[in-house]
Amino acid sequence: MLLLWFVWDGGDGTVSLMWLRKSALELRVDAIMERVERAGGDHVRLVPVLEEYLRLAEDEGEGTEGFFFDVGAWSGTLADSYLALGRVDDAVRVIADATRGGHCEGAEMLCELGEKLMRSGHEPQARGLWRQARADFPDDVWICVQAGIEYGDLGDHGSALTWLTPGVELALRTGDPESALEQLIPLRAASLAATGGACDGLQRRAETALAWAKGEVSR
Repeated sequence: MLLLWFVWDGGDGTVSLMWLRKSALELRVDAIMERVERAGGDHVRLVPVLEEYLRLAEDEGEGTEGFFFDVGAWSGTLADSYLALGRVDDAVRVIADATRGGHCEGAEMLCELGEKLMRSGHEPQARGLWRQARADFPDDVWICVQAGIEYGDLGDHGSALTWLTPGVELALRTGDPESALEQLIPLRAASLAATGGACDGLQRRAETALAWAKGEVSR
């Protein structure tokens, strides 16, 4: 396939025309994308096409012939299709692989899938994703916030505290640069109350730190 290419000649201000030929790789990816479009919302048809795309990306490597494979985005799409077909373990695998390969922003995809799994009755699989997220991104306080929210929504406040407590500790230890205490404090208070726990020293220190941050009290 030939492409018409416009080239700016900075010397005399003219525009030249050039014909460029698409590489075999680009043509193959174009064919895959056409099949994705034809599949539409049919997950049975979509899954093998996306699997082929990700295999091609792995075989060719990033930056081959100047071509960029959007592994992160298409891994997310494939995971959604796996979930729609009840293939939960495959969804977990593809997102875990994409995250380990550096194809997403930190733990974002792990947390997004963890939330979807929690809300669709697959807490055991979600638990592994939360653990991977915390192990791989120990300084990301939002992992603790999101996991705490999901367990709290399930009514499992004991498990929620196993995330919210280290989340509060992390926020205090780092000076709360992400302003996470504003969410962590009420979430942890609700889970403490639900489990019969009283406001403790950690909770009071967090409340004081938040008040300082808001300028409600002087140091």
